[in-house]
Amino acid sequence: MGLIAVAFYQTSWFKAVVYVLIAIIAARVVDFFLARRDAAMNKLLGKTPGRADQTRYVMIRRLVQAAVLIVGIAMALFQFPFFHTLSGAVFASAAIISGVVGIAARAPLANLVSGVMIAFSQPVRLGDYISVDDVFGTVEEIRFTYTYIRTPDNRRVVIPNEAFASQVVHNYSMGSPGSMVSVDFVIPLGTDIEVVRHAVLEIADELAPAPEGKSDSVTVEVLGAADVSLRLHAWAHDPHERRDVASDLRAAILRRLRDDGVLGAAQEASSAAD
Repeated sequence: MGLIAVAFYQTSWFKAVVYVLIAIIAARVVDFFLARRDAAMNKLLGKTPGRADQTRYVMIRRLVQAAVLIVGIAMALFQFPFFHTLSGAVFASAAIISGVVGIAARAPLANLVSGVMIAFSQPVRLGDYISVDDVFGTVEEIRFTYTYIRTPDNRRVVIPNEAFASQVVHNYSMGSPGSMVSVDFVIPLGTDIEVVRHAVLEIADELAPAPEGKSDSVTVEVLGAADVSLRLHAWAHDPHERRDVASDLRAAILRRLRDDGVLGAAQEASSAAD
């Protein structure tokens, strides 16, 4: 029985399993100490890390974990004689294999490279309010290949990291303080535009005041045969509240136009035309 046990412990399968288990434990331990180090540094500095630092720390921890696991799995595979022979063949035809793998795994590799680039160049960060391909939401998690955002209606959208390199990404949490909100509305052609503009700017100054050095504005977008399309440019101090601010502005503008008789005039003009 003892000889059988010794023979089992010396098998390639047992050694491979041991190496994989050691790699998993080592990755967990390294991640634990990196997390403790980050917490200790934050306590020592007496401040909470910003979005950029949080994004970078998380990606570094994941890269270290992945490196430890890859080394452990490689050592486990090399316990089998078959992989010694295979590795020699791989090195002999490395150029051909790398080309085939590069073509076959273009999308996953592109997402992986983009994920690392996002973490360090940081076009988006954890907690940023962004839009990609008309999808708006808050960045919840940045992984190696995918980024997860939470939309205002509480949906979790998964976006390939390559999209951040190939598509236009709007980051409303970076740059100028606050985030601009646009609200479109239509008035009859005969309405005094300056009066309407003054009234709408009063609403904007109350509900969405511009930050220092900026100002709200109303522009003429479309001049039609019977009406004029105007656009209010206002500011949301918190980008995550853009949707609520725009809704409040629309409701307030609607009430003001009704109270001033602008909408009533539009209805009378429409009835007269009929």
